Amino acid sequence: MLKEITVNQSLMGSHKDAWNNRLKRTCTEFESIFITYMLKSMRNTLVEDGLFGKTNEAKIVKSMFDEKLALGIARGGGIGLGTMLFEELKMKND
Repeated sequence: MLKEITVNQSLMGSHKDAWNNRLKRTCTEFESIFITYMLKSMRNTLVEDGLFGKTNEAKIVKSMFDEKLALGIARGGGIGLGTMLFEELKMKND
């Protein structure tokens, strides 16, 4: 005779929590990339004279700064894109 299969609900909950944490982190990183491109586009509208000038080194420093700033903005709540994406994708998994 076949035995009944039981599912441990506590294990299912922890798996779902881990998946939600990974999804939230991924959505935050996606929002960070979006904000980075937005900052890059905004920076392209500025005149290129200032402390660093137009050297390749200055471009690298500005790019690194924009990426770090975007990540900080996204982790601090962002512009709402990551949250909306997370909520939409989380519903697909439920």
